[in-house]
Amino acid sequence: MRIDVKRPFPFFVYGTLLPDQPNAYLWQNDVTHWAKARFSGGILYDMGHYPMLVEAAGQTVQGMVAFVRPKAYVAVCHRLDGLEGYNPEDPDNCAYRRVLREVQLENGRFCQAWLYVGGKQYVRSKPAIPSGDWAEWVQHKRQQLNSWWQGIHTVANLLRPDLPENSDNE
Repeated sequence: MRIDVKRPFPFFVYGTLLPDQPNAYLWQNDVTHWAKARFSGGILYDMGHYPMLVEAAGQTVQGMVAFVRPKAYVAVCHRLDGLEGYNPEDPDNCAYRRVLREVQLENGRFCQAWLYVGGKQYVRSKPAIPSGDWAEWVQHKRQQLNSWWQGIHTVANLLRPDLPENSDNE
């Protein structure tokens, strides 16, 4: 989905882009404020060093909505798209897509926000995060995550669809 600069939507983030997570540095100076929020309609999976949200009914993902300075909006979109390996010109060939969805803020209000969602083919053998809360899930391995992310600038080439268990592609 292209960037609409006339109406800059906030971002709902649920993983390494959260404050105090390894990739917060990419945009923390461009965020005007954060609000706790949740997205009802997704399952969060542990990809090892980062999560992937896959849309699914009946589940809730915990995260935060980040409101970005208007003058930095386009640059932030490009930075985050780069990290997630998302190409708006070729979304079908990306592990993550940036989509506009309704999220609920902690105060009970709803807002439209960008969020990055992945495809089911990438998570077949990955564990779901039962609480839907990445920050809580990884608090015991923060040092390991920070070390792994040193020098990583995108997840674009790290993801391959999981092959079916009895694949003939061997």
